[in-house]
Amino acid sequence: MNKTIQLNGNGRIRTGRRAGRTEIDVPHADRIITSVLPLVGPGKYQAVMGAISQEGLLRPTSSQTLSLVNLALQNPDEEHCKTILLRLRDYYFWTSTQNLWGNEDVIVYDNVDGKMPSDRASLIKRMKDGDKAVRAVPYGFMTGSQSVLDFVKNPYVKAHARDVPEDVVAKVAEKISRELPYVWALGPQGKDVKRYTALCSIWYDGRLYLDGYFDDVNEDGFASGVLKNE
Repeated sequence: MNKTIQLNGNGRIRTGRRAGRTEIDVPHADRIITSVLPLVGPGKYQAVMGAISQEGLLRPTSSQTLSLVNLALQNPDEEHCKTILLRLRDYYFWTSTQNLWGNEDVIVYDNVDGKMPSDRASLIKRMKDGDKAVRAVPYGFMTGSQSVLDFVKNPYVKAHARDVPEDVVAKVAEKISRELPYVWALGPQGKDVKRYTALCSIWYDGRLYLDGYFDDVNEDGFASGVLKNE
């Protein structure tokens, strides 16, 4: 039986449309996206994202994941939102927004279908051709602990949260962080190095982390696939 639950923050939860799935309509930028539960994980990056693709879903970007967390924070007592927040607290969320760390900058790109090339020449060409899924961030941005204001203004954070207004990023950071939010980054590299992204809130530390140098060794990540054409 189909069931719809309205959420604070103009979201809603729908069950019964597809067997074994719960769908969460999430306000994101100027539209609504639909994230799918149950969360996939825990697992390594490629395993989690591969499973999402096999289900015919898109891999969630960093900005989409922030919007999902923002909605969950507005509904902390709803069971599905509570699960999302617990996974963020005790584990972390993989995102499809990958990082190519180079000598002068880091290229940030949304690999939502797992098929985007990861070499610098191809990514730069896409960016020059107007593909907004690819952004280049010169080094010089702040890393480590920083104030919420510095965090939301940080060019690297803005590249990951490109579809999310600064005030929403600030709300997420403020609600999660007892300590200052934190940016993990590699920095200049002698040759291009590809790394994955995770959002997390390590409970004992109590802060929002944007971590852009995960490899495929860590196996405690989750993700929520996104319906296509939503």
